[in-house]
Amino acid sequence: MRTLSLPALFALPLLFTPAAFALAVPDAPHLTTRGEASISVAPDMATISLSVTAVKKDSREAKDEVDTKVAALFSGLSVLGIKKTDIDSGNLVTRPDYHYPKNGQRELTGYVAERSVTIRLYQLDSLSQVIDTALEQGVQNVQHISYGVREADSYRQKARQAAVTQARALAEELATGFELALGEVYAIEYAGQPPVHPRPLGAARMMAADAAQESYQQNEIEFTDQVQVVYTLK
Repeated sequence: MRTLSLPALFALPLLFTPAAFALAVPDAPHLTTRGEASISVAPDMATISLSVTAVKKDSREAKDEVDTKVAALFSGLSVLGIKKTDIDSGNLVTRPDYHYPKNGQRELTGYVAERSVTIRLYQLDSLSQVIDTALEQGVQNVQHISYGVREADSYRQKARQAAVTQARALAEELATGFELALGEVYAIEYAGQPPVHPRPLGAARMMAADAAQESYQQNEIEFTDQVQVVYTLK
């Protein structure tokens, strides 16, 4: 069987990458490959962050008004089928509210009470209704809406296994192409998956949504992973 020297192996474009230098390599003919894979998934949940506030002359009155708004919000969300266990609303902050005239000292105008509410929504087609319900109950500050998938760990694992499979298949293909045989795995480098990246929804899916709901359509979520491996060569 024809053998290939170590310098010749490193001359291959697929092997000559900056990441390759981070791996330990044997002092013998070897092959380094990298596998990359991504899985795109439509989001199936959303986390909505709201801020419920009130300004009153007395801090207790401000707190009571905020508590009333939050209770009404719970009631409205219950009608939409959202469970209390999917709502976090424990935080309460009160602070003085000042007016700052152009000339003169600041003036105490009252007190602000604020509660943060987080809603985990598992029916995305209800998102617009949830926001409408919050606004109807006097919640004026929708701070943030983030999207995700419930089985995120499962998709990350699938992407990782696909990356491993690609790295192995590429190594076998290259070794066969140079009339060599793969030996044992000498080293593996895995630094963890990069952040989840959004990906635009297909045009057909976007057109299928009605006008009101379409404005809340979220891009697909892409789970990407990669692994690098060093094989000895026979």
